[in-house]
Formats: sequence, C-alpha cells, structure tokens
Amino acid sequence: MAEVEGALVGVDVGGTKVAAAVVDGVEIVASVQRPTELAGAAELLDAIAEQAREAARRAGVTIGAVGVGVPSQVDAATGTALASVNVPFEGVPVRAELGMRLGVPIFVDNDANCAALAESRLAGPEPVADLTMLTLGTGVGGGVIAGGRIFRGATGLASELGHMVVDGARAPAEQGDAFPRPGSLEWHCSGRGLERAASEAAAGAAGGELARVLAERGRVSGRDAVAAARAGDAAALAVLARYARWLGIGIATVVNMLEPSRVAIGGGLSEAADLFLDAAVAEAALWALPALWERTEVALARGGPEAGAIGAALLAAHELPRNRDTAG
Repeated sequence: MAEVEGALVGVDVGGTKVAAAVVDGVEIVASVQRPTELAGAAELLDAIAEQAREAARRAGVTIGAVGVGVPSQVDAATGTALASVNVPFEGVPVRAELGMRLGVPIFVDNDANCAALAESRLAGPEPVADLTMLTLGTGVGGGVIAGGRIFRGATGLASELGHMVVDGARAPAEQGDAFPRPGSLEWHCSGRGLERAASEAAAGAAGGELARVLAERGRVSGRDAVAAARAGDAAALAVLARYARWLGIGIATVVNMLEPSRVAIGGGLSEAADLFLDAAVAEAALWALPALWERTEVALARGGPEAGAIGAALLAAHELPRNRDTAG
C-alpha cells in the first residue's frame, strides 16, 4: 500500500493480547499482535501507542486517527475507562493519554461495541444497519448497532446485555453483591457459568464423564463440559440443554426490546454452537413476539478474531468527521 496520509488504525485491547492494525474499509493492511502489558496503565498505554506506530510503519502509512476497543465501561464524552476487566484501566483517561502519546485523534469504546460494529459490516454483502451481538466467552458481552451506529445510551455505558436478568427465581440480589448477579444471562451463559453448572451436575451424577473429571481434578471446566457432551455424556448434554434455554430467553429479550434485523452470536463459546444454538433459537421463538421474531435472523458472527481491530478502526471512521479534536 502506498503512503497514505490519514490512515486509520484499530486497536483491540484484551486481557491476554493487544492487536493493532491499519485498516482500509474492512480490510486489514498490516497488523501487530503482542501480549498485553499488565504492569500498569502507563506501561499498557505506551505499548498500545508503539503497536499503532509499528502497524503504520509496516503498512508504509502515517496515522490519521486511532480507534481503540477496551474491555471497559467507557464514558463517551471523555474516553475515560470507568471500570475495566482484565486490564489496568479503571479510572484512566485512555483517549487523552493516547492522544498525548500519538498526537492524532483518538476514539475509545467498549470492545464488544467495536466487535458489533465490525460484524454489522462483515455479516453480509451489504451492511446490517440494526444488529445486536452477544459475545459468549469468560463473561457475556453485548453490542448494539442501531441505524448503522453504535448505541451507547445517555453517557456511553449502555448495552451491558450480559447483565440482563433471565432467571428471576434466583435468590434476590443484595446491595454489594458481586457481578454477575445470580440469574443474569452472564451467570448462566458465560464460560464461568458453564463451568459452575457442569461442576454442580458432576457432583450430582452417579457416573459418567463429568463425574470422572470432577473426581480427578476437583472441578469441571467449560471445555470439559463441551468435550463430554460431544462424547454423549448424559449429564453434560443436560447442562448444555439448560445453557441453550437461558441463551434463548436472552435472545428473545433482545429481539423484543430492540428489533434487530440480525442477532450475531460470537465469542469463544460460539465454537461449540452446534451443541446449543439450534435449541437456543427454538427457545427464543417461544418467547419473542411473532411479528418481531419473523423479521430477525440469529446466526454465528462472521468477523473472526480480527473483528475487534476492524471495528475499532470503523469506530474512528464514524467518529472522526464528528469530532477531530480528540488528541491530547
């Protein structure tokens, strides 16, 4: 790619790795991926800035603007991470700090919002203007695209879809209880939730693969539960059936509230979707209003592991015309 003034760089910040990429439309021109620097906020900010520069050097371009997706609740007005998961960004003004380091406009948003933005462009031959994404991983993330743009709510903190309550029969939450709350979508459908449900099922099983794993290791991971279900273990299959039910109720709630034309299911657990997605869709059909349900498609996300960086660059492309004065 020849020298282009004003190239867009997208940065996807995760708890284990940071990916920075020069993006042209939805195509990655050059990228750099390295382990996440977790020593402190300053060290991580320095590393992000250097990776953005390195991606630009590899592409032979200068940086015009940088979009950054972080596993954080982000104040939209200031680009400050109010709370973070797995990275040392709580209370850090990420936009201002990176602006001082790079001297270009910086745009910061939640990583699930960025992934949803990428998915809205990658899901088909034409952009999907109204899309909701659920990312099933260690937790459950959510992103909402409405009218082709990220829906953020009043101050940028909206779309915490993993914390919607799908199981009101659970014990009432008390002030100060940890999140995820019992009965939330994340409680049931995260990797941690699957591990908890599988371990409980193994403890009550008289035999089978789950019981064997529990006896050997003292716990049953989500990966163990998936492997046991694939092998036909009855207890594991029952766990995945309950997982599908709660996911289906969550999908129906999203459809009833937001009327997306597409619900995209992504995240690491989506690799086991053959064990639960059809059942989840069938469950969702029972709870969603028919007039809304018949207009909604539920499908696996198509963006893949590069979606975070692509979405972050798209974030910059969307926001740059509205506000160029975001450099420190």
